[in-house]
Amino acid sequence: MNRVVILLLSVLLSGCATMASMPPKVSEIAYSAMSEVPPPASGKIVLAVYQFGDLTGQQKPNLVFGEMSKAVTQGSSNLLIKALKDVGDGKWFRVAERESLQSLLQERKLIRTTRQMTQGDKAKPLGPMLYAGAYLTGGIVGYDSNTLSGGYGHRFLGIGYSAQYRQDTVTVMLRLINVVSGEVELTVMTEKTILSVGAGKDKFKYLDLDTQLLEVEFGAAMNEPVTYAVRKTIEGAVVELVNSGEKKGLWKFKAPEWKNPGVEEVEMEGADGSATISEDDVAEILEVLIEADKEARETVKESQSKTYAEHHEEKLAEEEIPEEVFTQKLLDELECGINPHKLMCLEKNETSNTSSDTPHTDDR
Repeated sequence: MNRVVILLLSVLLSGCATMASMPPKVSEIAYSAMSEVPPPASGKIVLAVYQFGDLTGQQKPNLVFGEMSKAVTQGSSNLLIKALKDVGDGKWFRVAERESLQSLLQERKLIRTTRQMTQGDKAKPLGPMLYAGAYLTGGIVGYDSNTLSGGYGHRFLGIGYSAQYRQDTVTVMLRLINVVSGEVELTVMTEKTILSVGAGKDKFKYLDLDTQLLEVEFGAAMNEPVTYAVRKTIEGAVVELVNSGEKKGLWKFKAPEWKNPGVEEVEMEGADGSATISEDDVAEILEVLIEADKEARETVKESQSKTYAEHHEEKLAEEEIPEEVFTQKLLDELECGINPHKLMCLEKNETSNTSSDTPHTDDR
């Protein structure tokens, strides 16, 4: 029995050591829609971030004792700045530093003092700082724990299984404020659920008819990281801010550019196998087709400009009809066109209709 316990402990400890030795991971964009936002039509927009933090006052939930740790991260403004820099592949916003403004001013003062001491009156002044026409504020306004909880389990012939789950909800709010007028231009609120799941298996079995017995339990729990959920919620709020601003007319999306797909290489299968047509060959084929189209258009244009008599002359030349027969035929057609009610014209029409209605027979 002791050997079995030692074996199980060694397996669990080895697994924990393997997980602890994993290398650090560089976080990527959590909300995939961040990279799908179209670029702006008029360049980057300068924004500043003020007072974006934890407004919930919520401590980390615990059913046994009260904890002093906060339920959500206290560095949410850093997550918002990163989301603003990443949205639309970094083509949307220029973020002015306001989180550590006092340190920035102190450093600029140090630079000016050093230049005056080393260069005297010839010291170059510092350029102006970047200012924003609008700024963002808001914060994490809600963290609701145990909004949904439950579980299930079963046991049969000493073998059992159980699982429990719990769901929390985090809510983030953003406000875009116009610096000139002080008006709140946009307000965005997003929320996301945080899921925690725990599962376990156990087995109970008698080894002999005596009181000796074996009971083994395995369990695991999976909790979605709260910081990851907060980061994804903030990124979703930034995407919604961009879309809402475009709908309101504060900015516009850049129209997609038309790109000629071109033809680099086309494979065609002929009677003697597969052949390859390059881009130059395709260009030559297109030139030939364009020239043929021009000739066809000129031919149609010439045929439309010909008179009725010219058409009949061409037909006379093709069929080798005597000129006097052609002239009489032309006069008859002109006379019938002017006065179709003449007896000659009526007989001619009846003859043509009868010949067209009579089916063709073979005398052979």
